[in-house]
Amino acid sequence: MKQIFRTRMGITLQDVPLPTPGDKEVLVAVAASVISTGTETMGMRKDGKGFLEKLQERKVQLDKVRKRIEEQGLSATLATIKRKLLPSEQALVYNPVGYSNAGTVIAKGRLVSTFSIGDRVACAGSGIANHAQYASVPVNLVVKLPEGVDYPEAAFATIGSIAMQGLRRTECKPGETVVIIGLGLLGLLGVQIAKAWGLVVVGIDLNAERLELARTFGADLCIAAGDPSAEQTIRNFTQGHGADSVVIYAATSSSEPANQAMRFCRRKGRVVVVGAIGMDLQREDMYVKELDFVMSTSYGPGRYDDSYEVKGNDYPVGYVRWTENRNMQEFVRMLGAKTIDVQPLISNSFPIDEASKAYEILLENPGRNIASLFLYDVEEPMPASTRTVLRSPVAQGDKIRVGIIGAGGFIQNTHMPNLVKLSSLYEIAAIANRTPGESLTAGNKWNAGYITTDYREILSDPNIQMVIIGTRHNLHAGQVVESIRAGKHLLVEKPLAMSQEELDSVREMHEQHPEVCATVGFNRRYAPFTRKVTEIVSKTGGPVVINYRINAGHIPSTSWVQDLEEGGGRIHGELCHFIDLVGYITGGKPISCEAAGIPMVNDSLRSEDNVSVILKYDNGSIGTVTYTSLGGKSMEKERIEIFCGGCSMVISDFTELQIFTTGVETVKLKSVEKGHLEEMEEFAKLIHGEKSLIMPFEHDILSTQATIDIFGSITH
Repeated sequence: MKQIFRTRMGITLQDVPLPTPGDKEVLVAVAASVISTGTETMGMRKDGKGFLEKLQERKVQLDKVRKRIEEQGLSATLATIKRKLLPSEQALVYNPVGYSNAGTVIAKGRLVSTFSIGDRVACAGSGIANHAQYASVPVNLVVKLPEGVDYPEAAFATIGSIAMQGLRRTECKPGETVVIIGLGLLGLLGVQIAKAWGLVVVGIDLNAERLELARTFGADLCIAAGDPSAEQTIRNFTQGHGADSVVIYAATSSSEPANQAMRFCRRKGRVVVVGAIGMDLQREDMYVKELDFVMSTSYGPGRYDDSYEVKGNDYPVGYVRWTENRNMQEFVRMLGAKTIDVQPLISNSFPIDEASKAYEILLENPGRNIASLFLYDVEEPMPASTRTVLRSPVAQGDKIRVGIIGAGGFIQNTHMPNLVKLSSLYEIAAIANRTPGESLTAGNKWNAGYITTDYREILSDPNIQMVIIGTRHNLHAGQVVESIRAGKHLLVEKPLAMSQEELDSVREMHEQHPEVCATVGFNRRYAPFTRKVTEIVSKTGGPVVINYRINAGHIPSTSWVQDLEEGGGRIHGELCHFIDLVGYITGGKPISCEAAGIPMVNDSLRSEDNVSVILKYDNGSIGTVTYTSLGGKSMEKERIEIFCGGCSMVISDFTELQIFTTGVETVKLKSVEKGHLEEMEEFAKLIHGEKSLIMPFEHDILSTQATIDIFGSITH
């Protein structure tokens, strides 16, 4: 299918795989999508972002860099940053554009009960309701269309709900006066909604044509922005009281609209900010009138809440009357009732093939363009496959053809570079990611043969021998079972499974197909220091005592990793690594484990983030694992102390090894070496039937079993 993206080189139209709807998503054949001239072109103009936005982005980037240094070391992190800053690499990033479209439901996920094939719908969501021929959209971001509302009208539903939510935040009642600052697309929709609700409307803008358009929509008073008499005019218009509320739809780095809005208000009035504006507020104006100054977040309640938007969990109407979905429903109802007219707001319409031309026109003269549409050929046949070929396959001899299922940050930062380094052993044949843009970015960057949004394309490909699974944790066990059934050798990132039922299904499937080579990404087993330590342990022949301390750091409760349904929490997601390594070094099978977690205080201090575990093994060895999020950032993350046969060894962050016997031997590495590359080398040997250090899959199952038991003892 065709989809529009923004890249470092500008707007581009690309052929990408058809999206695959998730369990609570519908697949929509798009008929029309709206180009929001303000939002979508802001990022294409110089200095489009305000200082606070840039500052927040920089903070997020610095946090990522710090975490990367902790995990990979300084030199590896610097190499990654330099690589990402290369223009050639930045040009490969495809960012989807568009967030408001309409079309017809042509497929749906297995848990969707509120929509049927053939339903006419409007869709919302940045990075979801894109400028594309097809879009896969979560159910809470989709609404059905009333009779008489056509697709070009309905495509405005997302933008209309943003304008509507701003007015809801005013809490104005019929007969009260609202001032609307900024008569762009949002402001002009806001004028119409406010009039339909029985409000008295004052419109303010620099553009005379938009002021006139606001008058045709029923604005009771229109004032040119910058008019020095504006405050007095509004006071006279409101019998000397001032406006009941002001909604700022304008976007500017200046703080003048905010301060002017406060001067327009009556005592105990309210200012609502919808657009991105400067926030250097004059306290005196706010204080004397005791004004409310509030933000309006996008489409309404539910926005930026994954539980609502992604998982499809609605807010009860008795507690949250107007969610983003119900705002969209109301907007399309008003379209059907003809109380809103979007036709005068449409400056241009384009077929999707003219994407570059459309954005050029918008950038050249934004003042004369309120909104533009992309219209799609709904008669064009639907693609038969979710696969897009990027290059022709070539004969690669004995190379292992690899399919990547879930090319997220970790997979692309770790496994993909190693596959390239080991190009004599592996070839990246295909990449599966949920979204077309992510698939295209990864596919071009890593020179994959083809990309897809449906991992089953990879499992059904007879030319692919091996898969690497790096999806969200709750998907691992099911995809492992499917991969083994399909006869694919596999490396699955941790965790292998998050429940006893999942683990049993994996074990049963592998027992039925022992010819399939399978391993979990317990890479620390293959690190150089681990290999050195295990050599010494094997020579002593006696039991081993291990203390393993992990200064894990804090992960917010809002992270998907902390979501027990999707990420499983940090015991499943991280602690499994360390449980496995202790068992690997001891060389024994676990016969018992005891665990204790701190009392659950709040979301920032969780029991499963702070755990002490004691493990006993059948060869007499014991291990203690302490995992905590309470430590200081300046302290090393991992410290392993191993005691056996008159020898003590200490591994610090996999950059330093100390061996204590009659003296002290110290080995230091220039960078963190956790065994990822060695793991891939050894797995290739296993697939080819050669002698390999890869542990039998049963060892991975035992480590996972111990982790599941620990989680159960902490949380129940």
